Amino acid sequence: MCLRRWAVVVAALGGFSAAGASGTSNDDPGLLADGGRTELHSDQMGLVFDRATGTLRAIENKLTGEIYQVAGDEFAIDAVGFHVGFAEAKLVDLTVAGNVLTADYRAPDIIIQVRYTLRGHFVEKQMKLTSPHDYGLKALIVSQPRFSGPELKVLAYRYPKYGRKPGEEPCVTYFLRSARGGLFAGTEVPFDISSVSATQAILAYPPSLKVKAQEPFESEPIYFGVYRKPAGETAPSRFPLRSESDAMVAMTSTILGPPRFGLVPMACGWHSQMEHEAYTEQSLAGDLRSLDFLAACGVDWVTDSHPWGGETGKMSALGPTDTYGPGPLVQKFLQHAQAVGVKVAMWGTMNNTHPWTNEGKPFRADQPAWLFQPGPDTPRSILDPRKFAEGNCIADRDFFDWIERINLEGLAGRRYAGWAVDGDFFGGAGWYTTVVRVNCQSAQHDHLPGDSTYACQRALGQLFDNMRRQAPDTFVLTCRPAMDLGVWMMRNVDACFTLVETGPGSATNLTAGDQLRAASRARLHYEFLPHYLDQPLLFPSWAGTEVIQVDVGEYNEIMPQAFPNLDGKDKPPVWPRGHPDYVLLSALSSSPNQLFYLPTKAGIPDEDRAEIRRWLDWGRKHVEYLKVRKDLPDWPMLAKVDGSAHLLGDHGFVFLFNPDKTALPAEFVLSEESIGLAGGGTYRVSQCYPAAKLTVNAKHGETIRWPVPAETALILEIQPER
Repeated sequence: MCLRRWAVVVAALGGFSAAGASGTSNDDPGLLADGGRTELHSDQMGLVFDRATGTLRAIENKLTGEIYQVAGDEFAIDAVGFHVGFAEAKLVDLTVAGNVLTADYRAPDIIIQVRYTLRGHFVEKQMKLTSPHDYGLKALIVSQPRFSGPELKVLAYRYPKYGRKPGEEPCVTYFLRSARGGLFAGTEVPFDISSVSATQAILAYPPSLKVKAQEPFESEPIYFGVYRKPAGETAPSRFPLRSESDAMVAMTSTILGPPRFGLVPMACGWHSQMEHEAYTEQSLAGDLRSLDFLAACGVDWVTDSHPWGGETGKMSALGPTDTYGPGPLVQKFLQHAQAVGVKVAMWGTMNNTHPWTNEGKPFRADQPAWLFQPGPDTPRSILDPRKFAEGNCIADRDFFDWIERINLEGLAGRRYAGWAVDGDFFGGAGWYTTVVRVNCQSAQHDHLPGDSTYACQRALGQLFDNMRRQAPDTFVLTCRPAMDLGVWMMRNVDACFTLVETGPGSATNLTAGDQLRAASRARLHYEFLPHYLDQPLLFPSWAGTEVIQVDVGEYNEIMPQAFPNLDGKDKPPVWPRGHPDYVLLSALSSSPNQLFYLPTKAGIPDEDRAEIRRWLDWGRKHVEYLKVRKDLPDWPMLAKVDGSAHLLGDHGFVFLFNPDKTALPAEFVLSEESIGLAGGGTYRVSQCYPAAKLTVNAKHGETIRWPVPAETALILEIQPER
């Protein structure tokens, strides 16, 4: 597969090689003077290992020509009843195969295998532990490297930031900046216990798991990567440089893999006037008309409007041998959806049959041992603050196996084309994921009593993985809790529900489009979420939905005076009129996925319905271009034109947006660095929307300046001049 088809930011991966001491062209007489060396190389990165210890001793940044020496790349294991430091482990084997170096160690009570996998501009390090005894794994240090070489300045960057207060961010990446580029490092898990001091990083996390004898435990990977900084590049002190962001997104895109679907415009049934309770014949008839409405708009996906098809009572009563399938009225809904060409995403829950109503209960009342046992910091129920939320603990293996079976039974027979799970780890409605660690006191589950944060995250990740493997054609949409935990919970996911755009106080399509693009840029550049996993939200304000606006205070270093026209006042719910193309093109330019809140029963003007269908049809036709994205430098703000380029090789499109009330020029260079345009020669740049006769011929490397009318979105097409 051509990487340019799915992530324009992913650098081309070169061939890998392994060599002994004589195989390197970067000999450092002072490096490993006391022993042999083994190396791994890609076109962008070189790694030097000490053959006597199996540890990483140097990183070559081939993008800048810099070499960073490494000391202390050592592991430590803290378990119930024993502790293994690196000094207690004996290296017994060291092998290299392709781009992978494997080091095998023996220590009292445990066998340790360490694996380094070089993947272009980054390397992942992962541990596998096997013990002859049952044990409790409390904490794991995967590496504690000290870097030296070019002068390095450290930024400990915590994310996601969007909608959070300082200290609530679950992930961290360390950027070690040199004059020409630098290193980045981190742990691929939310809520780790990593730290950095000067130029030493301790990359660690607390599994807090029970592990059975002879059961291999594979750690979450850590990563080291390299990048090159263009001359003069700067960024606010609290944020990564664009080169750092691009390198991170190139890495996350490689790890998470390419997009698996085409254009996926999806209506949220819950917020689109569809039934929330169990179906009656009358409410079903209304939802069938809603399906007709969506089909007429060209919106050909919808999430179920109520968990488990609204059959909460049936789900609460399921017993040990019961099987799950949608009831007769739900089946009629699914049959009509198939008839009109609308694909339905099943809405399952994780540990409570309906966390958003008092009717919901934990699954399997006959298994009280499966219940989550609240700890001292467990939040109260959002429905009734007098008590805790009630749910099962997903980190209990017996419950996990049961709820996985129920979900797979729901997907059987291809009744649903997609699947989503929602809620939180406590059995509640999902509001506490970002601020509260999970603390289950049960001694019977697969975690150690107390901190079960990682255990629950691991179980949810395994659920995504198993659904992907056993239902491979299913579109997997993640809501809470994964959406709050950041990019490392996105494995095996096709889209992330991102409820972070316009609110009732900004019910115009112009402002909504600006906020939508700004939010998508924040997720891409500052949360490292590949754009094709994003799911921009359209038209939430018509329903008065209270969602998070762009926090201008958080991003004011990047977007000064962004959207000062917001009055901040609540307005009655109303369908936004005017400039529907502006918000639709904002969404299409952001991601091949979109999420719609639509008044499916109240309806919308015919011309707006036709406009939605027009642009979704355009998106389906050109979706391969939407799977790649390279943002122009300016963020959405008044007095600026922003936009994004979507090119495959030497052909593609550039979206331009002018939110100002004055016509402004756009500017970009016909080059790979500027817009992702490969190859030389002469190109024809023409405006294909709004229709215009303006066409410019220019050579590769020349600057294009294009007039953009006030409060307008337009599309340019770029193709070789034959």
